[in-house]
Amino acid sequence: MISVPKGFVAKVFHGNKPRLLGEGTHVIESTQCEYLGMESIITTPCIVHGTITILRVTRGEVGLAWSNNEPIFIDQPGLYEFDSADFRFVEFKEAGERLISLGAKKIIQVYTGEVGITYEQGELRILNNGRHLIDSSTHIFECFLSTKQKSIRLRTLGDKEREKHNDEHTLPNRKKGHGEIRDDEWETGSGDFIVCDTRDLVKIAVRADVFYSITDPEKCIRNIDPDELEDLVRETAVATLTNIIRSTALNQIAQSEHVSALGTSDTGGHGFQNSSKIGENSSPPPSAPMFLEKAHDEFMNKLHDDFQLRYGVDIVNIRMESMKIMDNELSFQISKQALTTAQVENELANLDGQSMILTQKERTSAEVQNINARAEASALKTRMDAENQRKVEAAESEAEALKIAQKAKAEAESAAILMKAEAKAKAAEAEAESFKIATKAEAEAVLLKAEAEAEAIRMKAAAESERAEVISKTKFGQQECLLGIYSEMVKQSNSGVEKVVYLDPSVNRQSPFALGSLDNLNRDLHSLSLVGIVSNAEAGIEGGVQADRGEEKQM
Repeated sequence: MISVPKGFVAKVFHGNKPRLLGEGTHVIESTQCEYLGMESIITTPCIVHGTITILRVTRGEVGLAWSNNEPIFIDQPGLYEFDSADFRFVEFKEAGERLISLGAKKIIQVYTGEVGITYEQGELRILNNGRHLIDSSTHIFECFLSTKQKSIRLRTLGDKEREKHNDEHTLPNRKKGHGEIRDDEWETGSGDFIVCDTRDLVKIAVRADVFYSITDPEKCIRNIDPDELEDLVRETAVATLTNIIRSTALNQIAQSEHVSALGTSDTGGHGFQNSSKIGENSSPPPSAPMFLEKAHDEFMNKLHDDFQLRYGVDIVNIRMESMKIMDNELSFQISKQALTTAQVENELANLDGQSMILTQKERTSAEVQNINARAEASALKTRMDAENQRKVEAAESEAEALKIAQKAKAEAESAAILMKAEAKAKAAEAEAESFKIATKAEAEAVLLKAEAEAEAIRMKAAAESERAEVISKTKFGQQECLLGIYSEMVKQSNSGVEKVVYLDPSVNRQSPFALGSLDNLNRDLHSLSLVGIVSNAEAGIEGGVQADRGEEKQM
């Protein structure tokens, strides 16, 4: 009987098979059961019993194990149980480690400001910042390469230091100096500076730093060993700066905005530095550029583009802190000469200052006169402007009054013309009305006259008709009517006659041009009467025929 407390497991073998008994009381009746002890599942991160493995992975840890001969990473927190002869736990790793590796599987964490260098089947592969998982036996991680900006102190290595550096591939552990180069550093050779000869063979110690960074890691690795990059930059920079100083004379190096020579009590030696003021007054800058600026520009022009194109390295800057003439006697003479030059420059500056004061006084007096003249001109201009403004306003007022008078006159004339036009219009209307009335009366009178004439004609026609009707009923009336027609015919036939031809009536009595006579008249009347009798007879015959037809129809 086995009693397992809470938080523990009991390890037993039952028939050569491993078993883990959980919390509680277990009664086992077997001679093949073997008890091997208990393990805490709370405090023990890994419990291994035969082929059974229990892992407790906490947050921030990664469990490394082999399963079926394949590496596996367990990075999720929790409790895991495996029961396999092919599973083997290796170890726990912190999740924040930059490189976690098991067999061919790797987790590489690349921080900002660096890259990871790997080789896949012998070909270079660059890993940028981030978390990378590699699961290939042919993909090998080499190292991390920083792309941050670095600084190198330029110094000349001794033979012993160079041998030590070549053996260890590291610089001697020496603290960088700052400020001016001291005499004890030069005498003992312990200073971190380089010694160069000028064009006139004067030894000068220079303390300078070079700043660089890797911008193209792939180009850098393909062209140079990263471990040798610092040596390459240092040696190239030292050689370049040495050549620049060797091509420059000492007086050119001493050029500055103000040359100051300091004694050993101030700087530990005689050196050159930039001074902003000498005395109380400042002198104008020289035409030639300062040596430090010239050396800086020439150094960058020679190295920057070359390193960028060949190695993918950016030479950012060179900083030259101080320079020192190593010959103390020469340094003293230069210091003395510099002091004399400073005094001369100071006197010249004072003279220039006095000249500037006098010039400024004259200029101030001229400016005061100019200001007074401008003030008088301004006052005169103000008065003239006011006078002109007053005249303009008066002219404008007069023009406005004249405009108002002309406007009133025009309005009065317009009103008179309007009234006259209205009177003429009214007179025309009255005349038209009277003409209308007169025309109407005249028309009515004409109408009445026409009606009266029409009535008279109608009555006359009625009377004549009645008379004609009465006359036509008698033979005398018929003869009178025929005579009237004949007279009208003769009148109409002889109208417009301009030539009269005489014809003897006895010769040609039947001619239509013969003159009328009683015989002719009688004959004509007789003919006309016959025409009327025939007409009446024909009319009577037609009436008898129609009467007979009517009787036949009635029958």
